[in-house]
Amino acid sequence: MHWPEGSSSFRDARVHAARRLLLAAALAWSIAPAAAALPEVRIGVGLSKPPYILDNGDGGIEYEIAEKALDASGYRMVAQRLPPARALAMMRAGLLDGMLTVDEGIGGNGFFSDTYMHYQNVATTLASRAIRLRDISDLEQYSVAAFQNASLILGPEFRAAVERHRDYKEHPQQITQNRLLYTGRVDVVVGDRLVFRYLNRQVEASINSNQPLVHHMIFKPSARKAVFRDVELREAFNAGLKKIRKNGTYSAIYKKYNEVEP
Repeated sequence: MHWPEGSSSFRDARVHAARRLLLAAALAWSIAPAAAALPEVRIGVGLSKPPYILDNGDGGIEYEIAEKALDASGYRMVAQRLPPARALAMMRAGLLDGMLTVDEGIGGNGFFSDTYMHYQNVATTLASRAIRLRDISDLEQYSVAAFQNASLILGPEFRAAVERHRDYKEHPQQITQNRLLYTGRVDVVVGDRLVFRYLNRQVEASINSNQPLVHHMIFKPSARKAVFRDVELREAFNAGLKKIRKNGTYSAIYKKYNEVEP
């Protein structure tokens, strides 16, 4: 049947036709196969080290850089929170696809990524003490509190300096360093600058953590890489890392934690 254009019957017919098209589109969408999920990769991310790896679940600067780099290349990171030695053993046994926070000194047959970030260990003092530290050897004049295993991690010069030091201690809980420094019970604390600053928020209100500090740059930056069992996954990670640096995601992660990209 033909209705003249402009008539109410003509308009009703067009409305009904449009509804039928929308219904058909909705039905097609509902029965279409779901988009394929990204392939998962099992990555050892280490234990709590805020702000790099947070202790309340997923997140942290280092965690999110790795997660976004893999995502940019079409992979979903499934994090395994493990001590480094255990993560390395599991990766070499084929139980993990890769792990974070390594350098090529660990050896083995894994495939190492480009450097995705640097840790910066410093010697921190209260500005009110007017302490001057030009190099590692100057630490011998002061009481020093460092993070656990610092004597193994910070190189042979530091290890030699603290082996003969009369007032050097390492602490498994890094918040202890903040407390010792602000209360004047130690002259110098040694550790990563961002970790120290992040832990300030956990210092008791009775301790004045607003005292001005001096960060003495007597240690070289420590490059951090990821290592993978598969060369193709390593290449994907590197490509994703370049993408997130270029599109601003990398810098945005640092800003999220009130830090500036080094």
